[in-house]
Amino acid sequence: MPTSSLASWYARSTSQRARAAVTVWTVVLLFSGQGFRYLMGVPAYSVLVLVTVAAVLIAFRRYLRRLHVPPLVAVFTALAVLSTTWSATRPVTALASGVLVITTLVAVLVARGTSRGQFMDHLHRGLQISLFMGIAFELFASIVVRHPFPPLMKDLSGIAKVDGGGFPIMWSQAAMFSGGPVQGFVGNRNPFAAIALFAAMTALILLLERRIRLIDGGLTLAGAVLVHLLTLSATVTVAAVYLAGLVIAALIIRRAKPSMKRVLSFSVLAITAAVAVLTLKFRAEIFAMFDRGPDATNRTAIWDQVVQYAWHRPEGWGYVGYWPIWEDPYKTIIDKAGVVAAHGHNAFLDAWLQLGLIGVVLLLVMVVLSFGSAWRLVERASRGDTYIPLGWALLTAALALQALTESRMLVEGGWFLLVILYCSGPGVFTLTIVDPSLVHTGAPPDDEAHAEDPITVHTRRPAL
Repeated sequence: MPTSSLASWYARSTSQRARAAVTVWTVVLLFSGQGFRYLMGVPAYSVLVLVTVAAVLIAFRRYLRRLHVPPLVAVFTALAVLSTTWSATRPVTALASGVLVITTLVAVLVARGTSRGQFMDHLHRGLQISLFMGIAFELFASIVVRHPFPPLMKDLSGIAKVDGGGFPIMWSQAAMFSGGPVQGFVGNRNPFAAIALFAAMTALILLLERRIRLIDGGLTLAGAVLVHLLTLSATVTVAAVYLAGLVIAALIIRRAKPSMKRVLSFSVLAITAAVAVLTLKFRAEIFAMFDRGPDATNRTAIWDQVVQYAWHRPEGWGYVGYWPIWEDPYKTIIDKAGVVAAHGHNAFLDAWLQLGLIGVVLLLVMVVLSFGSAWRLVERASRGDTYIPLGWALLTAALALQALTESRMLVEGGWFLLVILYCSGPGVFTLTIVDPSLVHTGAPPDDEAHAEDPITVHTRRPAL
């Protein structure tokens, strides 16, 4: 390649368009990672991940010099690395904590190198691709294959049968036209349903912002509804109902008088607490509506064992992300629970098990502060202000709700999104009044990435 062409490519690689493409692909890879592992196998997938990380470092290299990792994120990540010294599975912890460090680096780079509105655009596009890739995959399975089939690459199962124990793993049930359940490209209906929920939320926010065309957002919402109907995930259904109520409450608060905003905001929190109590009390009836038992599909047996083993070691058993179920204590946990699982099906309990009491407290504080900082902006917003902070609040709430029955907040797309949401809000430890520019446009006045974004709340393009 001539020197001039190489220099030209190198210059283009850090452009806004290049950063957008890399961010969209990163979202697809992180949220659909299991599908790529089923398709390519772990070795080829690992190469793909390394190439992606290299692409992020190149595209966002201008932000490396002034990279600032939020203290709370840095402490959690450092704790995961430090846990290698006392881990019960040191080789796994060393590998998993290294992956966590890289994921954190990628997330912080993306957060620093894109404006808040731009990231919502890129997140929507990545989730939209993941959503429709899953639908296309299920159509292929139902029309061409016409029967359940396992992953193309089975090296995960070969590692002490980590991906299913004695039960065969089916990548797809080919049930698109028989009412489901569909599992999508990720091969699991719960993560597929979560992708649909996240995609629907980002589409809704961008439609309100008029950053995407009506047909674009409408297709995403229609695809999300279709996937939800064919997955029938109880967790996602409950989350969707709560998030719909949150959207309605936010719209009411926006139109309320300034003197009433705080009252309405606290009323929303009180109602949320009441709904949570009622959900716990009537969980048997709620789960029965989705043909699930009151034990949340055998999850309570796993939770009981996780809690017991978490008490044994206050410092935790070492960060592992996905469980190495061929090693103790994870092998013993699933044997006693009688359920094969690659994680604790609750991110907070899993953080307690892996990183001890300090780990779960750090995770809880991150979630609460991420939601709280975003909701502060929602509470102060009026007509004409940006909806982007509402998107942050919705995504944080969705992650927290998913974390009650899944542990994906600790790995891949879940951790990536949590870190970016934590970086997006205003300074949560300050006692100063929230910057009005954040309320109005979703970006501080000195946001370099935002300065490159021609679309703000005041210059929204018309939706068609």
